[in-house]
Amino acid sequence: MKFEVRSKRVVVLLLIIMCCALLGACSKNDTESGKTNAEAAIANVASSEPIQDGPLTIKYVGNSCFYLTFPDGTTVLTDPYPAKYKSFFGPAPDMEVDAYTISHYHDDHVPDLKQLKGDPKRLVSKLMTEPIKVGGVEVTGFSSKHVSNLGDNEVFVFRFGDLKIVHMGETDKIESPEALEAVKGADVVLTYAGEYGPETLKNSAIFQSLYNMDVKVIIPQHFSNNPEAIWYGEPTMDQILKEVPQGVETVKLDELVVTKDMKKEFVELSQMNAN
Repeated sequence: MKFEVRSKRVVVLLLIIMCCALLGACSKNDTESGKTNAEAAIANVASSEPIQDGPLTIKYVGNSCFYLTFPDGTTVLTDPYPAKYKSFFGPAPDMEVDAYTISHYHDDHVPDLKQLKGDPKRLVSKLMTEPIKVGGVEVTGFSSKHVSNLGDNEVFVFRFGDLKIVHMGETDKIESPEALEAVKGADVVLTYAGEYGPETLKNSAIFQSLYNMDVKVIIPQHFSNNPEAIWYGEPTMDQILKEVPQGVETVKLDELVVTKDMKKEFVELSQMNAN
C-alpha cells in the first residue's frame, strides 16, 4: 500500500516536471520568435525607402542660397552668405538647419561664424570623396571650375528617394562625365545665372544645355537681387527671363514643391525675407 502511494507520488512529480519543461520550452520559443520578429522589423525599417511625411520644398534666400526641406523633415541651406551683403542680397540667413553646403570659399558663399542656429553639418568639397547622408538625404559633390577661372567649385547633388536636386554653385559648365551623369534627368537644377567675366557662358546657353539633359525645372541663382545695388555687373531677374529658351513656360512662386510629375519650367522664386 505504501509502495503504491509512493509510486503515484513519483508519477505525479514526473508529470509536473515534464509540464514545467514543456512550458519553459514554449516560453523560450515565443521569446526567440518575438526577438526574431522584432529584428526583422528593424531590418525592414533600415532597408526601406526614406520616410516621407511631407513634401520636398525649395525656398530662395538670396544670391546662391536656398532653403531645402525634405520629406523626412531634413533641412539644408546652400551657400549661405554673411550679413555684410544684406544690401545686395537681402537679409542673411540665420535659421536653424541640419546641414549647409559651401560650393567655394568666396565671401558671398560662406556664413559668418555662428551665424546659423543649432549645430548644422558643414558640407564642403574636401569632405565629398563619397556620398554623405544627412537624415534621409544623400549628398554627393562633384568638382568643377569657378566661372572666369577664379578657382574651384563644387556641384552638389541631393537625392531623396527618386527625387534629385542639383546646386551648381558658381560654375557655368558641368564637364566631368560623372557630374554630367549625375545631373542628367534632375528634377530641379539651381542654376548659375551671373554671367560674370568675358569667358562665362551666356545664360541662354546654360539653360538650353540643362534642358537638353532632360532637367525638368531650372531656378536661377547668383544674380543681382537688388536692381539698385548691382552685384559685380550681374544681370537682374528681368534680364535673365529674356534668356529663357523659347517654348519653356516661366512661372513665379513663393516656393517650389518638388514632385516627379513636374513639367519643363523655368521658375522665378520670390525671396523669403524680401519684405
